[in-house]
Amino acid sequence: MKFIRVLLATGVILFLLQAETPIKVLALRMTKSCPGCRLKGVDIRNANLAGADLSNADLRWARLDSVNLNDANLQGANLRHARLYNVTTKGTNFCGAILMDAVKGYCN
Repeated sequence: MKFIRVLLATGVILFLLQAETPIKVLALRMTKSCPGCRLKGVDIRNANLAGADLSNADLRWARLDSVNLNDANLQGANLRHARLYNVTTKGTNFCGAILMDAVKGYCN
């Protein structure tokens, strides 16, 4: 019986940890601030993140589609294998960002 409770508690914790990413995306959309966030594999579409702080964020394998990143801070962010489609990046700070194997579709 104790084993079943431990197993159930572990499952609930794992579920809540996976739910953390959508909550962070919602918070990012509202506050435009998520420095150091773990957003690996996230799918963000139709978002205005102009001026957002995503410094040192983990955006590996992320898909950004129709996102405004004008004047955003992505300094030190990890965008390895990220997919950027119709993303506007005028004045965006990519200093120290990892862009290895990132794919940029239609970008302004």
